[in-house]
Amino acid sequence: MSELQFSIGILSWKGYDSLKNSLISYEKNGLSKLTNNKFICLPEYNEEGIKIAKKFNYEPILIDKNIGILGGFKELAKQMPKGPILLLENDLELIENTKSTSNQIKKSIDLLSKHNAIQVRLRSRFDPGEPFVAILKYKQYWSNNFLCFIKRLFRPAKAKKLIGTSIYSIQNPETRHPKFIKKLSNEFYLVSSSVLNWANLAILVDRDTYLKTIIKRAEYIQSKNYINGFKNIEIELNSLWWREKEFKILMAPGLFKHNRLSHRGY
Repeated sequence: MSELQFSIGILSWKGYDSLKNSLISYEKNGLSKLTNNKFICLPEYNEEGIKIAKKFNYEPILIDKNIGILGGFKELAKQMPKGPILLLENDLELIENTKSTSNQIKKSIDLLSKHNAIQVRLRSRFDPGEPFVAILKYKQYWSNNFLCFIKRLFRPAKAKKLIGTSIYSIQNPETRHPKFIKKLSNEFYLVSSSVLNWANLAILVDRDTYLKTIIKRAEYIQSKNYINGFKNIEIELNSLWWREKEFKILMAPGLFKHNRLSHRGY
């Protein structure tokens, strides 16, 4: 299998059962063979985390204390080479086979550059795993019934920013929302950030753009909501700034399922 020009970075604050399960799936389905640039960021690490990283030939990035999702992904990206980087959390299992994995990663790298996109989403559209609250919210606003019509009438801004989630929810979303969604080849879609929020889960981004645009903006925002006392990027970027920028987002058919095992380690 030929090596592709990208890097893999995994953020794992404890949760080593999930991490092992994910890494086994990456090895089985060929992801880990696509590049030699592989990293695992281990905030508040212990020896088990280091052993897991080394066993699967990922370079451990060791941080003494928990620094949250924003801090963890920032430190991870800073240690990774320039160019396309695939950012994952420890509970994202690879559920597609070797051929599909290689094809989607290669296509994602090509399209990221071609469209100057802010991110390529690689969470599976067909089996994304739980939780996925946005799918339920889309159906609450865009199902074909009178109550949804009333909701869209009285909360048009809320309804609009859910439109991109239709790609996970319905067939032929480009027909339902042609103004905002464009279908590309190989079941990829192009969407505007005006109708789809930023996502942390299973994304391919340009390393420098991620640090200079996404991380910088999330750090700047004065957030009122935190996860375990830290910023998480998604909360900070769910804003008018994000929607008005109209960044280009690419949606792949998807490779990864959110699968957190029972033992999280915290």
